[in-house]
Amino acid sequence: MKLLLSAYACEPHRGSEPGNGWNWALSTAKMGHEVWCLTTTEGRDKIEREVELLAMPNLHIVFVDVPAWINKVYKYQPGVYLHYMVWQHRAYLQAKELDQRINFDLVHHVTLGSLQMGTALWRLNKPLIFGPTGGGQEAPRAFKKYFYRWWKMEVFRTLTSELLLALNPNARKAMRHASLVLTTNQDTYDMAQRVGALNPKMFLDTSLPEDFYPEAYPERIPDETMKILWVGRLFARKGLPLVLEALSKVRPDVNFELTILGDGPMHDFVPRWIEEYKLQGKVTWKGQVPWEEVKRAYTQSDLFLFCSLRDSSAAQFLEAMAYGLPIVTLDLHGGKNLVPDDAGIKVPVTTVPQTVHDIAAAVEKLYDQPLLRRQMGMTGYKFSKSQTWTLKTQHINEFYSKYTQAQPAELTIEH
Repeated sequence: MKLLLSAYACEPHRGSEPGNGWNWALSTAKMGHEVWCLTTTEGRDKIEREVELLAMPNLHIVFVDVPAWINKVYKYQPGVYLHYMVWQHRAYLQAKELDQRINFDLVHHVTLGSLQMGTALWRLNKPLIFGPTGGGQEAPRAFKKYFYRWWKMEVFRTLTSELLLALNPNARKAMRHASLVLTTNQDTYDMAQRVGALNPKMFLDTSLPEDFYPEAYPERIPDETMKILWVGRLFARKGLPLVLEALSKVRPDVNFELTILGDGPMHDFVPRWIEEYKLQGKVTWKGQVPWEEVKRAYTQSDLFLFCSLRDSSAAQFLEAMAYGLPIVTLDLHGGKNLVPDDAGIKVPVTTVPQTVHDIAAAVEKLYDQPLLRRQMGMTGYKFSKSQTWTLKTQHINEFYSKYTQAQPAELTIEH
């Protein structure tokens, strides 16, 4: 099959969106498809080195640049939207030229995974798969105190989202022309239906390579001190102060140690939070660490505690489950859909005091019941094994085969 991938964010040996973009390109090429992948010039050297090492003649990376002044405004929040819109237009022009020569069988948009941003490639009038995508999730307003000065950016994002849905033709028309729209959480599924997607389907976007997993389920000997782990970028939406406040409410007899791995814009707040919530001696913040240290932390911890207030589908959940860790998170957005019900405790998002209390109670419960921790960890470990890139690509390959059999207007809607 001659496949055109749109992967604005794409870079080998990275996490998040760039890693997803690269893994879709690599995995579909490994399936034997002739793959052309449109991406930006960011990370070009790393991509070209990796492509040379792989020596896969069926993997073609097509770099699409934008004017220099557009690259300069990218570092400012509104500039991100402008950069992506301009890139999309140029990617479409490049794709149109390629299609005249290659005649693609199918187009698959993989990054950015934002429904509101859409894709201009619907204009090729080819079978189109859009996603997996997020974008429908919004941070609960009742929890705005945890965002500090960044709350105004959340408000800006929400307003921009609604504006894009109303005015961006590449969002609305991509939904209506797509053979299949894959959404990573219920919030985005509902949004896709609202703007006219004919065939939305839930589909997790988080996957892991086979070599990520430990050789066997990591058995843990219960200790008097429960080791808790938090991994992520220090963005306001990741909810670290909510976690720290909840831990400050845990019963005094619960012995725990929290390790925080990650850095980011809220760097200066962490020592202040530890002091404010009187967690000195119980919390260790290591900042950004090498990937091997992250994997060791997954192995040596007893519980993964991550309560993001807005997340499409955080990869950390799957990583933690791959190392057999039970999860405590919020029953919200990506965590709600990605974490199986019996692989952890998903706390309802209600009022701030109640949610803080319930997170603390979940930690206490798992401290008191080490056998339950193991049971949940084993469930998560087994689930994570079903989410490898190989299996995910085999699944998407079934969609490729199905949706190249019909033009978009001829498709039967799935429920």
